[in-house]
Amino acid sequence: MSASLAMISCSNSGDGADAEMESYGFAYDLTAPDADYELHDDLDEISGISWYSHNKLACIQDEKGIIYLFDEVTGEITGSYPFARHGDYEDIAIYHDTAWVLKSNGTIYKVTNFAGSGRETFIIPTALSTRNDTEGMAYDIIEKVLLIACKNVPSIDEKEKFDGFRAIYHFGANDNKLEEKPEYLIDTEWFNNSTENTYFKRVSLSLARKLQLAKNNVFNPSGLAIHPLKGDLYVISAFPGKLIVMKRDGSVSHIKTLDKRIFRQPEGISFSSEGDLYISNEGINGRGNILKFKYQP
Repeated sequence: MSASLAMISCSNSGDGADAEMESYGFAYDLTAPDADYELHDDLDEISGISWYSHNKLACIQDEKGIIYLFDEVTGEITGSYPFARHGDYEDIAIYHDTAWVLKSNGTIYKVTNFAGSGRETFIIPTALSTRNDTEGMAYDIIEKVLLIACKNVPSIDEKEKFDGFRAIYHFGANDNKLEEKPEYLIDTEWFNNSTENTYFKRVSLSLARKLQLAKNNVFNPSGLAIHPLKGDLYVISAFPGKLIVMKRDGSVSHIKTLDKRIFRQPEGISFSSEGDLYISNEGINGRGNILKFKYQP
């Protein structure tokens, strides 16, 4: 897929259209979790999750270089697998027996046979850095790439700042190559509007550069996942609590506000192979948890 931009533009649509955008076709009831798993102290600062297999989720926290396996049937951690020293680890993506772990400075740790006896860790630097603050990552099984979301500065090249946007980059899982331009840009100007709208427009990077919108803190990606059945991108923001659903062409189909009483600090997001949604929350004056929402197409 060539570099593209998901731009959320403003329009004057009415309240009825807003309500339709918020409810029509959305397959999860985010107000009523089907399960709430309280986690062991080791995962108080859970920062990323990824579906593994057989009711198990791979989890990381943002201080220890350890991959944990959580079993939703027993509600317990069934395995822990060190892969690196302490660091600021933000997300994890699993494909078969390979795990990729994302550090906030853009470094990727590729861990082969992560749950087996022949575990190996390969450290892969990228052009992304702490100024980008990389916090979300997902494996795209269709294109065999990793998608990486930046919480802060969207650009690599200072000549192309993309002010007012949040960026998602494209990293080749086989060749370890990071595309220099964002695969998607999310226009944060939309979130400054009190009236939500349904007009979404995909534009080119050249037009995005001309916009140069002011920086703000209204959508800061903290997690990223790809729906296994639909192929849509789900991006969450912990502060403020938001979730957006993006189509492959860059258009946005849903934007949801996450209730703080349910989502204390949403940092991780993943799906089971059947489409059930999992969102993890870092502990705030308590334990971290994982919320499950059943797929209701």
